[in-house]
Amino acid sequence: MLELIRSAPQACGVYLFKKGNKVLYVGKAKNIRERLLQHYKQAQENLKERSIVSNSDSVDWIITKNEYEALVLEVDLIQLHKPKYNVLHKYGGGYPLIVITEDRFPTVKVVRGAQCEGKAFGPFFTAKKAYKVKRLIHKLFKLRTCDPMPTRKEPCMDYHLGLCSGPCAGLIKEKDYMLSVRSAQSLLSGQVSEVLPELYQKLEEYMRNLEFEKCAVLRDQIRSLEKLSLGQNVSGLTYKNADVFYKMGRMLGLFLIRSSKLVDKDVLILEGEEEVEEVIVGFYYSNPIPETILLNFELSEEVQNWLLQKGKPTFLFGIEENLEKLIKENLGHFVPYEVLREEFVKVLRITAPSRIEGFDVSHFYGNYTVASCVVWEEGAMNKRRYRRYRIKTVEKIDDYASLEEVLTRRAIRLKEGKDPMPDLWLIDGGLAHLTVATKVRDRYNLPIKVLSLAKGEEILYTEFGDKIPLKDHPILYRVFGQIRDEAHRFALSYNRKLRLKEGLKDVLSKIKGIGEVKRRIIYNNFENLYELLKAEEGYLRRLGINPSIKQEIEKYIS
Repeated sequence: MLELIRSAPQACGVYLFKKGNKVLYVGKAKNIRERLLQHYKQAQENLKERSIVSNSDSVDWIITKNEYEALVLEVDLIQLHKPKYNVLHKYGGGYPLIVITEDRFPTVKVVRGAQCEGKAFGPFFTAKKAYKVKRLIHKLFKLRTCDPMPTRKEPCMDYHLGLCSGPCAGLIKEKDYMLSVRSAQSLLSGQVSEVLPELYQKLEEYMRNLEFEKCAVLRDQIRSLEKLSLGQNVSGLTYKNADVFYKMGRMLGLFLIRSSKLVDKDVLILEGEEEVEEVIVGFYYSNPIPETILLNFELSEEVQNWLLQKGKPTFLFGIEENLEKLIKENLGHFVPYEVLREEFVKVLRITAPSRIEGFDVSHFYGNYTVASCVVWEEGAMNKRRYRRYRIKTVEKIDDYASLEEVLTRRAIRLKEGKDPMPDLWLIDGGLAHLTVATKVRDRYNLPIKVLSLAKGEEILYTEFGDKIPLKDHPILYRVFGQIRDEAHRFALSYNRKLRLKEGLKDVLSKIKGIGEVKRRIIYNNFENLYELLKAEEGYLRRLGINPSIKQEIEKYIS
């Protein structure tokens, strides 16, 4: 194999790894020989490359005039041979699309790729979603369900079920049917304003003719389209129709924006950098190209030219802050544990933890000092393991002493085996907080690594003296940021709850006629004064409390 590779030309073109007559992998290159030698070298370390080389018994190549021709030929060959090790053919068949056909009485179909002539909408990342929308269109707009359309004297059962308007039996005029078709297209495209005036005119016509059943059908269609229009007004996204490709480590997120709303998403795990453009080309091989394609990475000129031959997209490299925040929130939930494991080894040089405990301290001007412990387990927050602490030994504002108390209480519980031992503690704070945590950890000889995350600059401090800017490592930032924010939220909510509860106790102690028993009933059933004052009189009486207490409290407050 190596001798064959060394005989390859140093020219632009396409190469094919084969086993007999079967093509296993197709690639393109500026220099075929150099690229084949890269495959051979990478096979020593990369499992996929090793499989390609070891399972092939020959290599073939085709020289092209330029890189663009090489790309076009590569795409066509992949679609023709469906090679086992190419990712492009996995997406080239197309995700499900919804098509409005071009018949005299059009219908709606779910297809993959260019299987049917007509106006296509989508793609949908699962067939289930596509068929759900198809059913909705039949229910709302009564497009025919039979295909091809027969000629009948009596309509089928779908007509009586309200899923079809019965064009096969001549039960609807062609003009009215086409209005339903345009309404369905408006629902799919979001261009509601183009058809609503026409629907209202038709509604008035039906009302004048006392055709109330048709009025009811049209009313439902108008309501659905107006709800869609209202949703567009509050969605807040800048782009009307766009596809977003967002790369984060080995993850490639694909997000669909339709009618200025984020409507669907998919996340792919890549084997290597070279697969990014292959996925994009495969995706658009048969799927429609939108007005705008947004990416947070560069796209080669050849791929851009290939896409411009198929459509007229605008390429935007770089994603605005609000949209990027929304994407990261969606993408972060998909971080696979194997990708996270690689990031821990590469960036922190430690084995990826399966369990992390996060801590934060909260107080209200030195009062009601509390702390939280939240638990992350293999990619998700485990709320059943959360713990909250009221600080007992610190009476003034002292975050370090408060942190030491809560970590000491936690360490004792872990040492006694009352809770599972975590792999890592994450402290909300800087170097000083890290020092406190390591001191407690060492005092109890716990097998736990300690990190701290400082607000503002988002610097992660390690016990080995590293300072890691987490914004440069979005996968780790997603994990540690989520844990830190959740610890902060949980501590703050407990602090507020205590303050409201104490406020309730303070007021009730000042109201005459409320004894210890009634106070205890109120404490157990109401979190704060607001809940008590809003309670219904009947509910208070069932608890054995005179409703007049509300007036007494209002008098005291005012």
